[in-house]
Amino acid sequence: MQRDELALRASLMRAQSASKTPPFATSDEVGAVRHDTWNLPAVRAAAPLVIAFVAYFLAGKLGQATTSIRSSNLGPVWPAYGVALAAFLTYGYRVWPAIVISAFVVAVQGSVSAAAAAGQAVGATFAAMTGAFLLRRIPDFQPTLPRLRDALGLIFVGGFGSALISSVLGTLSLYATGVQAYAGLFSSWLIYWLGDSTGVLLITPLVFTIPQLQFPSTRRVVEFVALLTLLCGACFVLFGDAPMFPIRLPFAVFPFVLWGAIRFGIAGVTLSVLATAGIATVLTALGYGPFVGNTTFAEAVILDVLFIGLSLPGLVIAAVISERRQAERDRERLIREQAGMEARLHLAAIVESSEDAIWSQDLNGTIRSWNAAAERMFGYTAEEIIGRPVSMLLPANVRDEDRNTLEELRAGDRIIHRETTRTTKSDVPVNVSLTVSAMRDGAGALVGVAKIARDTSEQRKAREALSVVNRKLIEAQEAERSRIARELHDDICQRLALLSFDLSSDTPATTEDKERLRRRVADIATDVQALSHNLHAAKLDLLGLAAGCKRFCDEFAEKQKVTIRFEARDVPRRVPSDVSLCLYRILQEALHNAAKHSGDANFDVQLSGGRDVLELVVKDHGVGFDVNRAKLVPGIGLVSMQERVNLVGGDLAIESAPHKGASIHVRVPLPHPSANG
Repeated sequence: MQRDELALRASLMRAQSASKTPPFATSDEVGAVRHDTWNLPAVRAAAPLVIAFVAYFLAGKLGQATTSIRSSNLGPVWPAYGVALAAFLTYGYRVWPAIVISAFVVAVQGSVSAAAAAGQAVGATFAAMTGAFLLRRIPDFQPTLPRLRDALGLIFVGGFGSALISSVLGTLSLYATGVQAYAGLFSSWLIYWLGDSTGVLLITPLVFTIPQLQFPSTRRVVEFVALLTLLCGACFVLFGDAPMFPIRLPFAVFPFVLWGAIRFGIAGVTLSVLATAGIATVLTALGYGPFVGNTTFAEAVILDVLFIGLSLPGLVIAAVISERRQAERDRERLIREQAGMEARLHLAAIVESSEDAIWSQDLNGTIRSWNAAAERMFGYTAEEIIGRPVSMLLPANVRDEDRNTLEELRAGDRIIHRETTRTTKSDVPVNVSLTVSAMRDGAGALVGVAKIARDTSEQRKAREALSVVNRKLIEAQEAERSRIARELHDDICQRLALLSFDLSSDTPATTEDKERLRRRVADIATDVQALSHNLHAAKLDLLGLAAGCKRFCDEFAEKQKVTIRFEARDVPRRVPSDVSLCLYRILQEALHNAAKHSGDANFDVQLSGGRDVLELVVKDHGVGFDVNRAKLVPGIGLVSMQERVNLVGGDLAIESAPHKGASIHVRVPLPHPSANG
């Protein structure tokens, strides 16, 4: 019993699995399975056949509606042939069974035999296939007719050309089965040919252009409705025997066709002509309009000529306008693309010529672009770095910086500035000022970042050097104050105190005592004067640069017990005060340093000038020193000299080596005489 129950359950599961319906499926689930069944490839392949069959059948029945102006199975307009050509252009040759069957059904329901209907169906199908084949041979043919050559191809190849085949085969089929339409063989063929051609001109373009008909504004919709309303009113007046318009001018509807061509393109033309054809055919069949009173053949021919006369110029004009508009759009697009390309080239040139390193990277940190300045700054060529991770540039202490930057950009920041460091190809750290900006796509989504890095190493060194100079200036000021205080307290003040003590003695002063006191007072005055001169070079204002420097050298040599050979030549009488003070202070500093450190007692000082420059050279022949090391030791001598020269736009050169003496060469430009005059 249990085995039978298990076997039953297994068979039920297999049956459910085979039907692709899950066990205990709800009605919605069953519907979903059935819906999936309709999406099978076979069903999808059959859809074009069904659409082609139904469309041809409806168009055929519409063409057979006006029996009063038809003969046998022929009439002035056969829209079904336009549907057949459109079907082959849309779905390809695989829909031929649907077209031939539908054409046979429509024909056999008319007034012809099954044999004649079969001949007409085969002729229409073969002709439409041939027309589609020939149209596809036109280079880049588009059934929406955006160009004049497409419109001419459809008119003369798809319309008149392929209709020759269908009309010949169809007429022969009718006469072979004993059917004689209109007044004879030629009349039958002519109506057959004009009817199929008109069907192509009216229906085929409409199939492809109606989906493209757009109304960007309400005003456009109102204009379209007004066009069709006025056109239909005019057709009823022209083809309806209205008593207030006794004169009949059928082509008076052409301005409306022209209106549709200019404002609404191919779709406007085909809708206008189709509305005209429908109203004119129906009213003529009912016995109204300017064509009544003629034979059936004449009425059919006149109607076909009218419809073709409206369609041909309308389609050509609409195609020309469309082509011209497309050419203008292409021209505008090319101008925009050229402008965009020029802008991109200009931007690329700016990026390449920039002194700042510029690169871009995606969200994964992969470098995508790299300019020449980045190559100079970091040492990597574009071939070496593009496609590689940006972590190659990141020192260990800033590994998380890129991730944090992306988080900030995702949070809404547009531009981020950072003072940070990067690493060169040689693992040398570089101080950079980094600017990071977001790169977004058309939808605003973050797709990468662009970075601009400026090397701030020299700026940092300059700031550090300036800080050192400022510190040394403060130290020098304090040292100078301490020296002046010591000289005043330990020397001048004590000597004045002794002098005061001697002057307060009750012992009568002899002549020798007075002379001794006078010399002491003179010595004190000389030392105070020297101290004052060190603080302010008053002799420059009184004597000028050359004489002031000569006086200082003489006083310094006498006081320090050294020999100074001073030479001045071609020194201008009038030298700017800032230049004079600069050279004077450098002379003071250089001689003090030489006397203190050189171990030599003979110095050379040369001051020379010309029209545009002044030069000062101070030499000794002592022990010399290492210039680079001297700039690093505490003190301010060499640094002070350099700063003073920089202030007046001059150059300072120091040449020295151990045991080879030292030479300090200063060159300061002079302003042109006309600048002051």
